[in-house]
Amino acid sequence: MQVIYNSIITFLLLTLPSLSGGQPARQNQQPTPGKNKAASIDTLIARSGRMAEENPDTAFVMAGRALEMAMKINDLSRLSHAARWMAEACYYKNDYRKAIDFYLQSAIYSYEINRDSSGFMAERLTDAAYCYQELGIYDKALELNLASLSIQQRLGNQTEISNNLCNIGTNYFFRAQYDKAVDYFNRTLSLDRKSGDSAAIAISLNNLGMVYSRWGKHHRALEFYTEALELTREESKKPVKLSNIGMAWYNLKDYEKALEYLNQALEIDTKYKQSIRAGVRKNEIGSVLAAMGRYTEAIRLHEEALAVFRSAGILESQIITLADMGDLYRKTGNNRAAETCYKESVTIASRNQSLHHLSRNYKSLFELAKEQGNSALALNYYLDYSRVKDSIFTNETNDLISRYEIIYETEKHEKENQLLLRDNEIKARRQKMLLIFTAGLFLLLIMAVSLFRVRSKYLKQQQLILQQDNYLANLEIARKDTANQVLEERVFAEQQINRLEREKHTAEIEVKNNELANSLLNIVRKNEIMYEIRERIRFSGNGDALNELVRFINSNTDTDHNWKKFRLEFEQVHAGFFDRLKQSYPDLTEHDTRLAACLRINLSSREIAGMMNVSLETAHKNRQRLRKKMNLPPSCDLTTELKKI
Repeated sequence: MQVIYNSIITFLLLTLPSLSGGQPARQNQQPTPGKNKAASIDTLIARSGRMAEENPDTAFVMAGRALEMAMKINDLSRLSHAARWMAEACYYKNDYRKAIDFYLQSAIYSYEINRDSSGFMAERLTDAAYCYQELGIYDKALELNLASLSIQQRLGNQTEISNNLCNIGTNYFFRAQYDKAVDYFNRTLSLDRKSGDSAAIAISLNNLGMVYSRWGKHHRALEFYTEALELTREESKKPVKLSNIGMAWYNLKDYEKALEYLNQALEIDTKYKQSIRAGVRKNEIGSVLAAMGRYTEAIRLHEEALAVFRSAGILESQIITLADMGDLYRKTGNNRAAETCYKESVTIASRNQSLHHLSRNYKSLFELAKEQGNSALALNYYLDYSRVKDSIFTNETNDLISRYEIIYETEKHEKENQLLLRDNEIKARRQKMLLIFTAGLFLLLIMAVSLFRVRSKYLKQQQLILQQDNYLANLEIARKDTANQVLEERVFAEQQINRLEREKHTAEIEVKNNELANSLLNIVRKNEIMYEIRERIRFSGNGDALNELVRFINSNTDTDHNWKKFRLEFEQVHAGFFDRLKQSYPDLTEHDTRLAACLRINLSSREIAGMMNVSLETAHKNRQRLRKKMNLPPSCDLTTELKKI
């Protein structure tokens, strides 16, 4: 903890020149300001403090003026307070990044006065941490909260200690480390109940309810939320509790009750001009409306919330809102808008390193591409989803293993120390027994009791170590199960893609078969017309001109020529068919081979008769002869068997 605190102080000192515009003098170098000038600065600071929430723009100007005046006379105390109210004004304007700069500036001035003994400095670090948390920058928030906690514990400020513990718990909650969150929230609740601070108790109860809600224990969460609401006296503090109650009813699928509480929360947030919180409420109401099938209303509320989050630069809320909008657009059939939302959410999540949200969006894009029949794009998104999911599991596993390794090593050292202590105690008692023989029985009794206690503790420690080993073994099994699940999902995706490719290939073959059939039918129709003309000429006379015309018609009804042309086109679609047919049935004649090709593309007996220039009866007989040569029973369809070749 001290290491973290020292690093924060170093950072603040290095940042000082850029924040203040110059290195301020230390307190012992500071001249005493005139009474009139000091009074003017104090008036500006007091007025800006009163106006910060309701009129932040005016408050910022007043505090800025106070900062300038205090800087001219090197009054570090007034510089610290002026910078604090400039930060507060920025906070109420939802400009969290500027608020952070001024909170840290205030902390630096306070450090210059009191070094590491300033509770005021610690409070400003906490304020800056809260702003980082609102921006979704959780690592910075945690560092500042831990540094502030270190100072407050050294000073013994129980209220601020409770506040820091609560903030740290909230940080772990947002990181989905719920076991740590519950630990910090319970520590906070214990301190709050001792102090009797109803507002603080309400916050701790509300936070515990949030964890239980994440665990799916919504009825238990409702108990925490309801008690928290009953303890909340200020109207402006009620929306969070009302919202949580509403979302608990939403999770329990009582949507009417959910809307009742959420609308109450939105009304109060709007009344107190809490635009960001109002945006959160609109998102929550939108989720309930979506569950009720009121998609148009839900999308409108999400869009209004997104505009607020973009204006405030709150990345986490933008990621979640865009993903929810994408889901709604998919449900309404607007796939283009859904894809746009998912992609924008991916971009922000990547920049913010929000792996869980990134995983959700890649999975949604994969499902969307699959629904649209885009197999290649679906595969790419699935690989992205699988990669991120594996990364999440690896990070969580490594973190958990590291934590338990620390616990194991700590307890191992404690056990060794206790065993050493036990040995020393035994030696001391033995010496004492030799020196004071008359008290031997009494000392023997003491030693026996001590040995029993040490042995019991040792056995308990051994049992704990065994439990930890079992836990790590179970963790490895869970990791393997998750890996198998990911593999199964990947195999399924590949199977689906292969199926789509097969269906596509089959459809293409069918189209080409139809083209072949049409080409062949054109030949058949031409032959039939030529045949009819020839027969009419034969019965009309025997002149030389007519005989010449008959010879011309015979040359244009050349079956062999037509077949060669058809065979070339057929081979382009069904490559190797004739070779496979000849290999399987070597006794087939050229005439049989032609018949097989016609049947392969689903030509009827009448169409085959026209193609081969034979009668319909002959065509039927040829089919029967081919079936016999292929040794097919009557139950087998000839065309189906030929398609298998």
